[in-house]
Amino acid sequence: MYPLVNHTTSRMPFSDEEYFEVIQKNKYVKEAYESIKVICSDLQKGTNCPDEDVDDFLKFICGKWKS
Repeated sequence: MYPLVNHTTSRMPFSDEEYFEVIQKNKYVKEAYESIKVICSDLQKGTNCPDEDVDDFLKFICGKWKS
């Protein structure tokens, strides 16, 4: 099983390559990744906002998904 969190070091983020490996090998992570991409695309189409606004929105909601 490929964990979503890199436990080999204390709170070191994955590299892009490591994230893509997890996305490809873990069906739940892959489904979440694909769903988030679709939702962001739909949000941009529905609001006609620039890429930067979607990026800023994702940064805003990061860490708030439990509330």
